[in-house]
Amino acid sequence: MTQQLDNTVRVELSVDADAATAYRVFTTGMDSWWPRDHHIGAGPLAEAVVEPRVGGRLLGREADGAECAWGTVLVWSPPAHFAFTWDITLAWKPETDTTRSSRVDVTFTPIDATHTTVTLVHSGLENHGPGWQSMLDAVGSPDGWPALADTYAEAAAAA
Repeated sequence: MTQQLDNTVRVELSVDADAATAYRVFTTGMDSWWPRDHHIGAGPLAEAVVEPRVGGRLLGREADGAECAWGTVLVWSPPAHFAFTWDITLAWKPETDTTRSSRVDVTFTPIDATHTTVTLVHSGLENHGPGWQSMLDAVGSPDGWPALADTYAEAAAAA
């Protein structure tokens, strides 16, 4: 289920994995599901990385070793809550002014021993400045968080 409200995109899905596995796959296992064409660096994406701690970076590592950071971990609370900044400009480049970043919160709620509800809320998109609605439209579109949710759910089920 995807909702787009005002300045927020919300995606909720059930995955075939316990909460600890769902959390691990979403975070330190991001490389297993993050599409290679969703990269804002100069070269091809070789690896999607989440540094597992508050203050850690979300980044793309390219084949030549170059790194392109695009987020910072705000909450690291396995297996229940993960949050990070979305440090990407409206031109899809790295954002260095943290006041112009939005926020992504992901929560993991056990349904039973082998299923988890994962809720992603991308908020504060107005922080991106004039034209911010284009970011809202992009991340809320079928090719944005909803598509990533599908690839993530497949990876979580396979883990």
